[in-house]
Amino acid sequence: MYVEEQGPEGGVPIVFLHGSMVAGWMWTEQVAALADDHRTIVPDLPGIGASASDRWTGFAGAADSVAAEITARAPDGAHVVGLSLGGIVALNLAVTHPECCRSLLVSGVPAGQLSAPLRMLNRAMASIYGTAFGSRLIGRIFGLPDQESMDAFVATARATDRSAIRAIIAEVSSKPLPDRLDHISVPVLSVVGERDTEPAKRAVPLLMTSIPGSRGAHVPGVGHQWNAEAPALFAEMVRRWVDEQEIHPDLVPIDSGQSPGAG
Repeated sequence: MYVEEQGPEGGVPIVFLHGSMVAGWMWTEQVAALADDHRTIVPDLPGIGASASDRWTGFAGAADSVAAEITARAPDGAHVVGLSLGGIVALNLAVTHPECCRSLLVSGVPAGQLSAPLRMLNRAMASIYGTAFGSRLIGRIFGLPDQESMDAFVATARATDRSAIRAIIAEVSSKPLPDRLDHISVPVLSVVGERDTEPAKRAVPLLMTSIPGSRGAHVPGVGHQWNAEAPALFAEMVRRWVDEQEIHPDLVPIDSGQSPGAG
C-alpha cells in the first residue's frame, strides 16, 4: 500500500484516511499545517490512486492493511483521522486492531442504508468515474477548491481500479458501520458538517450511544468534504483533539440524543 510520511521521527503519529473517490492528496493542507511537530502517515487505500494495484477486499481488509502500516511505522499506535470512507475504515480498525489506535476522529461517516436517491447518485458517479468528463463533473459536485485539486482528482480517477470504487459504493450503501462498536475503547470524536447528508448526521448520535465515552460535534456552515472547504479549521480541530483530547471551540458539541444542528 502506497504511503506518504512526513514530519519529525519523534513527532506524535497521525494517520489520515481519505474518502472513496479521492486519495491521500486530499490531506495536503492538513499535513502542511501539522507536520512541523507531528508525524503524518497518509496512505492511498487499497484499489485507489497509487495503491490501485492492491486489491480492495472490503472495509475490514482495508483496516488490516492500515494496521500493518501502523505496526511497521508507529509500533505504539497512532491517532487516526478519517473522512467518509476513511472514517468507516478507521472504525473497523479500532474494532479489529485496537492496539494500533491511540484515538479516532471521524467525519462524515454514514449510518444505516443510504436512501434510494443517494444510492442512485452514487451508482451514477461510479459509472462515469475515471472518464475525463465524468471525473471533472464529480470534482465539481464535490466542490474541489482549485485547479490543483481538480487535476489530482482526475489523475486519481484515471489510476484507480473502477471495480474497487463499485465495490466500495455497494458496501457503503448497504452496511457502512461495523459490528461491535461497543468494543472500541479509545477516545473517539465523531463530527459532521452542517450541510452534510442526513445519513452522516444520523451517525454522530448513533456512534456516541454505541461507543462508550465517545463525543460528537457538528461543524457550522460546511458540507461533506469540509477539510477542503475549511482546511485550517480542520487541521486545528485535529491538533486540539490529538494533543489535548478537546473539541475545537468553533465546533458545536452535541449529546447522544440530539440531532446535529439542532438546538
